[in-house]
Amino acid sequence: MRVLYRSSPSGDLALGVRVSGDDRHRPPVLLVHGMAGDHTTWRAFARALRREGRRVISVDLRGHGRSGHAQTYLLDDFRDDLEFVLDELDIDETDIVAHSLGGQTALRLAMDVPGRVRRLVLEEVPPMPRDQGHVDEGIVVAASLGERVRGVGAALRNPWPLIRFDRRVGVEVAPQFETPDPEWWARLDVIAASTLIISGGRRSFLPPRHLRTLSEALPDAVFTEIDAGHSVHRDKPAEFASAAGEFLQIS
Repeated sequence: MRVLYRSSPSGDLALGVRVSGDDRHRPPVLLVHGMAGDHTTWRAFARALRREGRRVISVDLRGHGRSGHAQTYLLDDFRDDLEFVLDELDIDETDIVAHSLGGQTALRLAMDVPGRVRRLVLEEVPPMPRDQGHVDEGIVVAASLGERVRGVGAALRNPWPLIRFDRRVGVEVAPQFETPDPEWWARLDVIAASTLIISGGRRSFLPPRHLRTLSEALPDAVFTEIDAGHSVHRDKPAEFASAAGEFLQIS
């Protein structure tokens, strides 16, 4: 695990990054976890990518895992951290596989620097609310009982991501999804990356119809549904690896 240090007016921020595998002919695959996770959530999928000869970069978002706790947790802060990692590792173009909060972060990066993201796999990515009706659904913070039970099971098997997690992340991120942001939707058309959006189906607290609508708003996107709940890669790893792996192999 490498630690990169991003300078800021409030001091250096440590960002944990794991780089593995080697592929000189294709862009690396950047893996970005969701809230309260860390890079270890991708171990099985990272192994599968390396078996296919891909270079893999797994990051810990600020406030998670081996990365430092920060003074702010704006959605654009997470985006800027990812861009910093690409700069520090001298990566001009990448594929990204991202879950939940990581998916929102990856989308923002693809909006900001569209030429640097070739392919996107977005698992259970929460879209920004388009209007007040979307806000009123409370889809971002209202996890089902089943989701919470599965989350407890995962934490018992590997407690370190939850132990290292800065609880302020949730406190600061949630309100950002409580204001309609039509401009975010308007900017989706600048994204150049081919995109696969994976929904966890009816077992997830994110209604599949919202993710399908997001896929339709992107210039080049396909939608698929795997009935697993919010953490598809964790709870149905074979189905996730099949869908994501096939998409990433497309040249």
